[in-house]
Amino acid sequence: MKVKLENFDSKIHQWKSVAKEPLPLKAHQFDPEKCTLSVLDQRLLPSRSVYVPIRSLNDGFDAIKQMKVRGAPLIATVGMLTLLVEQSRKNVIGDVEGCLKELEQNCSFLLSARPTAINLSNGFSELREYAKGLKGAGVIKLKIGIRNFILEWQARERMENDLLLRNSIHAVLSATRNLEIDNGEKKRLVAITICNTGQLATSSFGTALGVILMLHRLGHLKLALVLETRPYNQGSRLTSYELKKGGVPFLLIADSAAAAAIRHFKVNVALAGADQVALNGDTANKIGTYSLAICAHQHKIPFFIVTPVASVNTKLESGDGIHIEERPSKELTHWAGVAHCPTNCPVWNPAFDITPGNLISGFLTDRGNFSSDQLLSIFSVNGESNGESKEN
Repeated sequence: MKVKLENFDSKIHQWKSVAKEPLPLKAHQFDPEKCTLSVLDQRLLPSRSVYVPIRSLNDGFDAIKQMKVRGAPLIATVGMLTLLVEQSRKNVIGDVEGCLKELEQNCSFLLSARPTAINLSNGFSELREYAKGLKGAGVIKLKIGIRNFILEWQARERMENDLLLRNSIHAVLSATRNLEIDNGEKKRLVAITICNTGQLATSSFGTALGVILMLHRLGHLKLALVLETRPYNQGSRLTSYELKKGGVPFLLIADSAAAAAIRHFKVNVALAGADQVALNGDTANKIGTYSLAICAHQHKIPFFIVTPVASVNTKLESGDGIHIEERPSKELTHWAGVAHCPTNCPVWNPAFDITPGNLISGFLTDRGNFSSDQLLSIFSVNGESNGESKEN
């Protein structure tokens, strides 16, 4: 469904920043003084909360590959901090060329863990370019520079998420403005979402789920519908966990119930995150997102992708070039170690699908809100962003 996308204007609109607000849930813990990192093993949620230490490059790789951590923004954060942990544990100073070569190898290794999410690749590209600029400074200053870059990058993520939430809330309320008054009272929205895109998928309040949380805080949300998100059940295990802790009214539904639920509950808006966005708007996200977009289109409700611009692959013209990760068949055939299908059942288990840009009502980002048609003009062909914040 096409909608008129409006952008936040700080001269007119109000927003109370949450950039420095403590997070109720922490997907990772990092001590910059000791350079220690641990991650919440999300495979064990919601029954147990266990933080696993990341002491080496291999630990970080395994945490990402085995989905102890997941969600494109969080994968990027954990990947960057893993580089810092690996650098700090080695006492060998070496030389500049060796340090840069090792950085390149470590980045490539971590990227191979889960290649579909683009945020980590974009972050590493920034870091490598910065490090190359310090080539003549000496190895000590190079390593200090790498450390400072990563710490600043992490701090910047919270600020960018605050802008994303601000812009997204304004866009959602603007797109559903005709629903805000009902018999003289503000009418609250019914939203539907897929996967987990909140505090457990980022190092901040989240993207699509962060918007739902803020809509609730601001008194604009009546109900959130959560797709279970088979086969890894990020919706039932993680999103339900976050919403329950946040006191947000929600209902868990089967993935196959999306269309019926949109009609039955009179859903007003569909919100999803993104692992990678091409310049034509084609978007890779959790498997089932494409189906949800079709359901939203059929029922004439807005379908928004809520994502930082770090998820945009500025070198990819369409979704045809996005690599789709396939997960182990056991994630589909087994539950709690018990098979629920015939032995040697043939399986296709992609982790993501690609939603065509023409099904997406808008991209709600930290730099403003855009339609699929606008993305190409925002980014140049060489991968450098042309976009500034689209306040108007």
